[in-house]
Amino acid sequence: MRTTLSLLFFLRKPKNYQSGDMPIYLRITVDGQRTELAVSRKFDPDRWDAGTGRAVGTKADSRTLNAYLDDMQFKLYELQRRMSEQNELIT
Repeated sequence: MRTTLSLLFFLRKPKNYQSGDMPIYLRITVDGQRTELAVSRKFDPDRWDAGTGRAVGTKADSRTLNAYLDDMQFKLYELQRRMSEQNELIT
């Protein structure tokens, strides 16, 4: 059975937010069912591109964060591929 998987990184504004970095969350959607989890990283919302779900810029912190997010995304898609090959149910 074929399942669809989509990933989205986004910033979520905490309650009583004034300014500063916001926590990054990952939304995983499998066949229309979604779940969200914290990535344990924070980033400046002025330097975040919501369309791509990545940090903007060439500074070291942006590159490091984008590399971390890319690695996380790769691992999740790799896990989906392995589970599909073994005909395991992805939920």
